[in-house]
Amino acid sequence: MTDSADNQAPLQYPSLLKRLAIVVYDYLLIIAVCIAYGIAYIAIGKFIFSMEADRPSGLFYQIGWLTTVIGFYTYFWMKGGQTTGMRAWRVKITGLDGNSPRLSQCVIRFFVSPFGWLLCLSALFDKNKQCLHDKLSKTQLILLPKEKKKKPLPPLR
Repeated sequence: MTDSADNQAPLQYPSLLKRLAIVVYDYLLIIAVCIAYGIAYIAIGKFIFSMEADRPSGLFYQIGWLTTVIGFYTYFWMKGGQTTGMRAWRVKITGLDGNSPRLSQCVIRFFVSPFGWLLCLSALFDKNKQCLHDKLSKTQLILLPKEKKKKPLPPLR
C-alpha cells in the first residue's frame, strides 16, 4: 500500500521574474484600492466631519491607508492563498505546512517584503527559490499546475 503523498509531483516554485510580474500586477490593483481609499477618506471627512482639506493627509489618514493595504494582502493570502496577480501567474502562498498562512505570518511577510526584495538575489541561490520574506514569515510561494482545457460547448441550433 502506498501513501498518496508519494504519488504527488514535487512542489515547483516561481522564478524571480515571475515573482516580479506578480508584484507589478498587484501594485496596479493596489493603486486603484489606494485611490478609492483616498476618495472615501475625503468624502467622509468633508460630508460627515466637515473637514476643510481637499487632499488626504495626517497620521489618521496614513494609519488608515496602511491598514487598507495590509488588509488587502492579508485577506487574499489567508482566504484563498492568492492575490489577483498570483492567480494570473498560477502561484499560491502557503505556510511551510501547506496550509493557508496565519495572520501573524501575513503581517510579518508584508513588513519584511520590502527588505526581502532588496535582497531578492538570494532567491537565485536558494534551492526552493525563496526570498528573505518567505523565510522569515515561514511561508512559501508554489506554482500551481496548469488546468486542463475544457472542451467547448456545442453550438446552439
